[in-house]
Amino acid sequence: MKIVARTLIALTAVSCLSIATAAEDFPKRPINLVAPFNAGGGTDLLLRGFAPHFADAIGGDAYVSNMAGGSGTVGAAALAQQKPDGYQLGYWSITVSTIQPQIKDVPYGLDSWTPICAVAASPTLLFVNADSPFNTVEDVVAAVNADPGKYVFGSSGPGAMTHLTTVAAFSGLGILDKLKHLPFQGSGPALQAMAAGTIQFFGDTEILMTKGDFKPLMVFNDERLATFPDVPTAAEAGIAAPLNELYLWGGLFAPAGVDAGVVDKLSAACEAAVTSDGFQEFATKTSTVINYRNAADFDAFYRAQFEANSSIIDAAGL
Repeated sequence: MKIVARTLIALTAVSCLSIATAAEDFPKRPINLVAPFNAGGGTDLLLRGFAPHFADAIGGDAYVSNMAGGSGTVGAAALAQQKPDGYQLGYWSITVSTIQPQIKDVPYGLDSWTPICAVAASPTLLFVNADSPFNTVEDVVAAVNADPGKYVFGSSGPGAMTHLTTVAAFSGLGILDKLKHLPFQGSGPALQAMAAGTIQFFGDTEILMTKGDFKPLMVFNDERLATFPDVPTAAEAGIAAPLNELYLWGGLFAPAGVDAGVVDKLSAACEAAVTSDGFQEFATKTSTVINYRNAADFDAFYRAQFEANSSIIDAAGL
């Protein structure tokens, strides 16, 4: 029995040493940061602004790769099957991580991830082209009621936050059944269609809206934005809870089972990157609302959001 006990103690010591060494040596190769949408969209832009500062903080290399499709689920499904070694991370939004698994048959769910850190949380806005004849929500309601079926709103895919934003807006205004929905694979292609006049309405964050020649009609926030003080909140436009506030939060996730020491190192690097002067400058220029949470806090937040967002799904009719 003593021999067995000593053997177990020795094996435990070796295991602990291996884990410590694995975390200490991490990273030995570049870290892949997966954006589950096309290049040019809000998630892609934010992640590319974040990546160099994250690489500096982790003491290695990091690169961004795009894996679009299925409103973000293609990239998430692929990452869920990867080895949980910390070298493959995905930047999942509220929709990819908590909404899509509840409305689609996807090969991942609540327990498929090791949350690493939350980075940002931005309210969404309903907006139109700068030269659009619509200047207020009242203009939109009047035009849609006068010509049902004529106008089209776009999204980056069914069930994406862009979809939920427009659905919340038009269902809250009582005109959803009088508009058409045209989904795209990512916000980039959708905004190209908006500029071409194929769609008239879109909903996304300020970071993306300011990349084009657009004007906002309402913001899904609890108060008006300092950058757009004349734009009413959704509640002021007459949209009742729970549809009046929508936030596109996002953070880094790894496949479930990443070593705790590696998680701690990734989370610390994330915090250093988020608080770096370079990323702070990026956030200011793009109106990114930083909302950092470490691995433990993000895990608790993510699980609470997964449960709470079921009510948003019901409200949106999804």
